Amino acid sequence: MKIDKNRPMYSLSVEEYIQLNQEILSSFKDPEVETEKNNSEIMDIEEAAIYLKMAKQTVYSMISRKILPYFKRGKRVFFRKAELLSWLEKGRKYTNEEILAKIKQD
Repeated sequence: MKIDKNRPMYSLSVEEYIQLNQEILSSFKDPEVETEKNNSEIMDIEEAAIYLKMAKQTVYSMISRKILPYFKRGKRVFFRKAELLSWLEKGRKYTNEEILAKIKQD
């Protein structure tokens, strides 16, 4: 059933109203699915360097020192976006307030 979207809402039947709402809701992307998709994304060395805001040579250096999480297929190096994000977050430095709050909790 085709709904004239210029009609006032109060003139729609219940079925038309439900269908219109379903069309509107289906046009939105689910943010959880998008986040999961982005985090599971596989990146090559160039994309990882851009994502980490580092020079490509720095990324290669960190790979050779086994600092960054990566995997290889043949001579090519790949990264999971979620793993790089996790690696970045592990380097987070806590504020004095956060440290004091943690001490008080223990």
